[in-house]
Amino acid sequence: MNNRQLKLPPWAKSLSARLLVLTVSFVMLAEVFVFAPSVARFRIDWLKAHLDSGYLAALALEATPDQMIPDDLERELLSNAGIEAVILRREDRKLLLQRDDMPAKVDKDIQLTDFSIPMALMEGLSTLSQTENRVLRVVGMPSMAPDFEIEVLVHEDRLTEAMRNFGWRVFGLSLMISFFTAGLVYFALNRLLVRPMRTLTHDMIRFREDPQDKASLITPGDRDDEIGVARQELAIMQQDLQAMLNQRRRLAALGTAATKISHDLRNALATSMLMTEQLAKSEDNEVRAVVPRLLSSMERAVYISEQTLSFARETPPPRDLATFTLIELIEEIRDQILLQKSETLLDGTMAKADDDEKNCPARIEIDLPDDVTLEADYDMLFRAFSNLMRNPLEAGANLVRITHKIRKETSNGDESDKARSFIDVIIADNGPGLPEKAIKNLFVPFAGSGRQGGTGLGLAIARELISTHNGELRLTATGPDGAVFTVKLPIGS
Repeated sequence: MNNRQLKLPPWAKSLSARLLVLTVSFVMLAEVFVFAPSVARFRIDWLKAHLDSGYLAALALEATPDQMIPDDLERELLSNAGIEAVILRREDRKLLLQRDDMPAKVDKDIQLTDFSIPMALMEGLSTLSQTENRVLRVVGMPSMAPDFEIEVLVHEDRLTEAMRNFGWRVFGLSLMISFFTAGLVYFALNRLLVRPMRTLTHDMIRFREDPQDKASLITPGDRDDEIGVARQELAIMQQDLQAMLNQRRRLAALGTAATKISHDLRNALATSMLMTEQLAKSEDNEVRAVVPRLLSSMERAVYISEQTLSFARETPPPRDLATFTLIELIEEIRDQILLQKSETLLDGTMAKADDDEKNCPARIEIDLPDDVTLEADYDMLFRAFSNLMRNPLEAGANLVRITHKIRKETSNGDESDKARSFIDVIIADNGPGLPEKAIKNLFVPFAGSGRQGGTGLGLAIARELISTHNGELRLTATGPDGAVFTVKLPIGS
């Protein structure tokens, strides 16, 4: 068992810290998807605004009688518009307004009429990262005169600077929104989820340190959500586990005491049996008549003691393998059981066939092949089948029928593997069947007894011994007509 001490992690490694970081990160990631369209939209609006300013400057030129204005006024109009030149095309003429020091070439043409979202996003990011001062020719239709096409020349560095200033403002606002949103989400989730989970984890660690301390049990609380249900289920599980540990501790102490008592009792009974055998040689007829019944009771007590001692062993003894036929094993068990059943009367006489059903002699019918051989421990299987055949007769049955079924199986269901033969030994009786309590605790030691005075060890030991031989023991059927057990064993080659 791992006894290392567990403790809650520091805040930096806790769910709270991870929740805060993830919330800020996700909100910032969402803002990134907002930032790119915002910058692209700002670029288009900036270009359209300068296109409109260029149009207004061209109108001032058009208002003059001869379309001539002084150079100072021309420079002032272009400077106010933030452009280097403007060309206004009408149906019959073209108006041109330009600086004296107009750039010699145009580095890039921009058609505002050809607008698409992917192109706008790419152009916006390109302008934002631009380091050269390029000259842009912007062609489009002003919002005030959508019927006319106008061209303006602008320096890109002004646009880049404006976009960067706008980007920083958007970034700052996004950062504020991110931390504010993250704070709200963190506070809500920390209060609703993280803190209750941290409390639950602390309670589980405390319970693990001392499972038998009633003060370490989780208090369910009155929450009705998933965490509330988890606390309730964990509280129930802790109570069940604590009860199980207490029962296990009591059973361990009881098992130690029972082992010692059984050992001493077995020795005392062995001595008593020797003395009883001496009584059988008495000349007193009444004494001799009592001896068989006394010997039978002592043998039963020795048998129970041996069962208890055998189960008390932590590991089963090693198998002493031998080859024998199944029918000789079952017939020997039958003969021994019937011999013991014949010594039930005080005078030592056999019950007669015409007695009432209660006193009818027990019958064990065997329908097994003569050639089925087993490679197993004879004594182990003798004890296992003896329990299975003896229990129904002691529970009220007077007939036990033993049949069989032989089949082949492949390991893991793979047909390519070599098939192995198994025999199902079916043990059926005509008793009253098993009660509900016995069915639920069928193979549980000290709890699976179906009759008054039973130890509940017989089936548990039988199952363990059969499992040692790679076999299976299961209850096939039970009811008012009797019970049916099936023992699956591998057949020796």
